[in-house]
Amino acid sequence: MELTLAPNPLCTESQTLSFDKIATLIGENGSGKSCILQSIFDAKLDGNDFDDLRVICFSSGQNENFSQRFSKFLKKERRAGETLNLECFYYDKSWSKLLIFLATCLHSNGKVREFLRNKGYVEERTVTEAQQDDISSKLTIKFKVDKRYAEQVQAALKTEESGADIDTLRSTPYFRSLTSFIAKNVDADYEFDSALTKRTVELSSSTLFEASYAAARPVQDEEGETVSRFIDNPTISFFTQAADNDYFIDKSVFQLKFKDGLELDQLSDGEYQLLFLYALIDLFDAENTLFLLDEADSHLHYQNIDHLWRILGELRGNVITTTHLLDSITANEFDAIKVVENGRICEDDKLKQLINRLSVLSRATSVEYEVCAKITNMALLDDYNDWDIFVRLAERKALDASLLDSVYSFKKSSSYANENESFGKAKIQWAKNLSKVECNLITSQIFLICDRDEATLDIDPATGVKVRGAQYRDRINAIHWPNGVNASVYLLAWKRREIKNYLLSFTALTHHGVLAEINSDTLAVASHLKKTEPGDNEGIRQLEVKDTINPLINRDGCGLCPEKLQTYIDLIPPDEISEDIENMYNFIVSKLN
Repeated sequence: MELTLAPNPLCTESQTLSFDKIATLIGENGSGKSCILQSIFDAKLDGNDFDDLRVICFSSGQNENFSQRFSKFLKKERRAGETLNLECFYYDKSWSKLLIFLATCLHSNGKVREFLRNKGYVEERTVTEAQQDDISSKLTIKFKVDKRYAEQVQAALKTEESGADIDTLRSTPYFRSLTSFIAKNVDADYEFDSALTKRTVELSSSTLFEASYAAARPVQDEEGETVSRFIDNPTISFFTQAADNDYFIDKSVFQLKFKDGLELDQLSDGEYQLLFLYALIDLFDAENTLFLLDEADSHLHYQNIDHLWRILGELRGNVITTTHLLDSITANEFDAIKVVENGRICEDDKLKQLINRLSVLSRATSVEYEVCAKITNMALLDDYNDWDIFVRLAERKALDASLLDSVYSFKKSSSYANENESFGKAKIQWAKNLSKVECNLITSQIFLICDRDEATLDIDPATGVKVRGAQYRDRINAIHWPNGVNASVYLLAWKRREIKNYLLSFTALTHHGVLAEINSDTLAVASHLKKTEPGDNEGIRQLEVKDTINPLINRDGCGLCPEKLQTYIDLIPPDEISEDIENMYNFIVSKLN
């Protein structure tokens, strides 16, 4: 699914959110996760977008932004005399008991009933092989009809008696449902000739269905074409409209009891919340439903969190949710996780952003491995920016950089500081730790790309990048992957000191007036950079070049600037780019294929 999101209070530009079934927004408090949900909800309420989606919004607490915005919308609809539809609705905890009751009554094979059955909270009666009625759950409500509504009914009756050929309140599907409900469950003799004082009514599955609920008429435009793409269940529609604004049914005093008098309020917060979420799924899940779930995993035990994410992954519709919890982050597929900063979804350097976010949370090291276990192809480099520089150089050399898109890169030091340390040791150890992670591994290719620094290496001449040596081979072969995981680990190195050495170019440095900083007395004349030559010689390979290169590609105080980097690389003629870049590209792409 791909959604175009309107600007939100923290992000003034529209943005695109692409995801498959689930998008999980993570970020610090105040990062704008809820702002993104709000922008979708507002656009749907205003009729500006998402016409083909039913949007159902849920918050684990009382989200004032959602509730106030939705309250204003409902008041506007009531003033306009519009029939309440469920095309876009916000449900907070005040709706939970009603929806859980409707779900267990309406869906004998639904998730609410399954939960109650597994917990022993329900007594059932077999109706058919495929259907069992819930005969133990009871919902106690307070029901009333106020004087104003009764007067409106009487006015409609007089209009009908006058012979006027117009539809009245009495002809609406909602009134027919209301009349049937009152006659069967409240007062069989009530005729709307006066207000009906508040009555206590106990509903069960059997009494619920004694009444008949009329389906809403299809909404049509001026040309008689059906406008609404959604068919609401008449029972759900009636009770939602009756409880809206506590007009006929007071939500604040609901009491829901299960088998043996067990009250919903006696369950744990986690069980309560799971039942509420299951009810929303039972009642509204469809291919054209988009659920907006704000911190749906709060209050849940880690085992229930795993179960919740499995359920969400099985939805017919789609879901966008927010979370702060580590267990939820690790339960998601990597592509489903969206890092949010200042109301903007940050897909650039996503893995870096995600690991940075995890570093401030407890159990961060373990979570890093659990997140990376969801990645098929990965590259570990000494700096986050190294991959960006490599890919841009490959592209400048007319190589198809899109073939590298499936590789996620992130920073992991090689730990090589002097000759007494084993080259690439930290990266190899990281791969070994990944093999021991206690979650599902989908890893296929791990490229350990190391800065050469001062190391003396035996690099395979056939590839130009693979480090040879028994000690490295033995360490990699000592990594034992779980059954069914066929992960390959490659220890690779640049022939030059580091990736920034490959930004050395006679043409580009001449343009910036700093060529003399490289072609100086400290470098043998034979090793000097020359026009149309890449500088693949031992003198260039050993140079420390950061003092020359960093000012050309960095922004003061902010590190690497992608725009400055690209502008600089655009100055480099392809024939002044080292064959090492092409060798690294060819090696990685060959393993991906």
